[in-house]
Amino acid sequence: MTIDALLPVYRELLALHVISVIVWMAGMITLPIIYARHTATVTAVARDAGFVELERAIIKRIVNPAMYAAWGFGILLIATPGAISWSAPWWWTKLVAVLALSGYHGALSAWRRGLRDGTDRHSAPFYTIVTLIPIGLVVLIVTMVIIRP
Repeated sequence: MTIDALLPVYRELLALHVISVIVWMAGMITLPIIYARHTATVTAVARDAGFVELERAIIKRIVNPAMYAAWGFGILLIATPGAISWSAPWWWTKLVAVLALSGYHGALSAWRRGLRDGTDRHSAPFYTIVTLIPIGLVVLIVTMVIIRP
């Protein structure tokens, strides 16, 4: 189903979608770096004092709203006539990658709760490595959208 009324604002929707994705990605790359520092801090009191609130603020005030906006504007773009071809392989690859990004977002939330509750058992190097996940996915997504193989 497409909505003809979206055609005149396609470029604005696209700009808002890209801005939302950039903010979402920034948060998803930053959080594991903070998690790594959190787990590497020696004493529990020092570790938890500032990190828990910082992590909560980033995910609740930046990462979550940016994800909701990226999905919302993305859905509006999909509903714009002529924006995508449902039979194009690039579109399905992008969709799967975006779903993977959303799953990674969920993992970040779960890890944050584990760090807050003291039940997380991941190491600082683990969090450093997982920072590469959203970077790899965004490279795939941008490649699909721009090149459209």
